[in-house]
Amino acid sequence: MAYPFFTSCLPQHSQQHSPHHSLQKHHDNDASRSASYQMGYQQALDDFGLVPLLNRIQTHSDRPTIAEAEAIAALLIQLVTTSLTDNCLSAQLNTIRHYSFNAINPLAKLHIASPKTELPNTFPNNEPARFEYGDRLHWSSHQPSHQPINDWGIVIGRFYSFAPHRCHWRWAYLIWLDSDSPSSAWINADIAWEDDLEPIESEYRQ
Repeated sequence: MAYPFFTSCLPQHSQQHSPHHSLQKHHDNDASRSASYQMGYQQALDDFGLVPLLNRIQTHSDRPTIAEAEAIAALLIQLVTTSLTDNCLSAQLNTIRHYSFNAINPLAKLHIASPKTELPNTFPNNEPARFEYGDRLHWSSHQPSHQPINDWGIVIGRFYSFAPHRCHWRWAYLIWLDSDSPSSAWINADIAWEDDLEPIESEYRQ
């Protein structure tokens, strides 16, 4: 199974049709190289244990989607990365280099640190807000949800808060919904995380 979240950085080659055989052959070669690269990249994901991790997450009884599994996997990798200590790495390197058969696996004692929910000391200089008051935005179609939100509107407020789904602080926005936005039938405004919003496209404009 391919996981688009981890392969989104793969180069995409143009597949434009051409009346010239040489140009078509060039495009075919590009497509072949791209396919081979993606296969190799997918194999690398498996070699580093990412595919088994994703598959394990998807066996949960709640049946997470691929997007949800990718989000959880990325979060787990982030937590492990921030929890690694020099002592743990040194012990693991020593075990690897000396092929010790009776040594206790140092990673077995790895303590996953809880994410810090306190306001970062660097605030407000740590992360500038992406959107400004008055910006017209819509909910992203790429958010990991079974039922993507198709609302849009204008930014009338924003605040910085701890995002549990990301395990770190993020900007959130108060969006005044457009009168034609689906949810405007029962609410005037809604809140969304910055990652779930995108600049409005021309088809949403009045």
